[in-house]
Amino acid sequence: MEMVTYEDESEMSMVYENFRDATVRNDALKSRSGEDSNVPAAALGIKLYRLVAVTFGLLCILQVTLNICLCLALFSQRDSLTEERDELKRINSDTEARCKNVTEERDELKRINFDTEARCKNVTEERDDLERKLKTSVSQRDSLTEERDELKRILIGLGWVYFSDSIYYISSTKKTWQDSRNDCLQKGADLMIINSKEEQDFTRQSKKNVWIGLTDSETEGTWKWVDGTPLTTSYWASDEPNNSGPGNTAENCGEVMMHQLENNWNDLSCDYLKLWICELKLRP
Repeated sequence: MEMVTYEDESEMSMVYENFRDATVRNDALKSRSGEDSNVPAAALGIKLYRLVAVTFGLLCILQVTLNICLCLALFSQRDSLTEERDELKRINSDTEARCKNVTEERDELKRINFDTEARCKNVTEERDDLERKLKTSVSQRDSLTEERDELKRILIGLGWVYFSDSIYYISSTKKTWQDSRNDCLQKGADLMIINSKEEQDFTRQSKKNVWIGLTDSETEGTWKWVDGTPLTTSYWASDEPNNSGPGNTAENCGEVMMHQLENNWNDLSCDYLKLWICELKLRP
């Protein structure tokens, strides 16, 4: 910033010229004192005094102007510094906020990464456990398959007949329904349960009247298989079951007869002596 303006320099030049002229005139007056002795000395002193006063006034004005300029410059610098300080404070505050957000995001990412690693570890452990269980199941299945096949070979050798994942034994002697079932149970089997048309057709191939695992001895008219499941699909012969035996004897047990017919079931008194058919499921 310029501390002295063009106008101030002009005024200083004028003051300097006036002062120089006054000095020259004073010297001239002195040199001509002999010639102009009529000019009063007091008048010269007054002029000189006025000249000095004007000069001093101009210097004061110049000093005030310089002071004002300095103050304005200082105020301007102060305002600028204040604005810079406030801007720095704002920048610092924003930076701290960003750093806080970055720190929180970093901590959240660490937590997510930790959770992800934990889940991956759990998933890996569960996968390994499932693989172990699968291998165990496969091994057990293979073992059961081998045992089943071995049992199948043994039973076939003892006169059992294999059909549709089950193996059947048809007796050569006759017993009551309950004694027949007990014999099946002792063999690890039970009286035959007919679940399909294929099994019904299979019973017809023997051409023998045999007990099957069907009874309504628990509740009259409610027929159930020996495993407790209710009868849904039946192959009763015409007018059967009629629960009407000789001498009004209750007929609570089921047999297969009349093999030339598809529907050939009959209800009969459980005390009759009949052949029977046992069933052992070989499905693993």
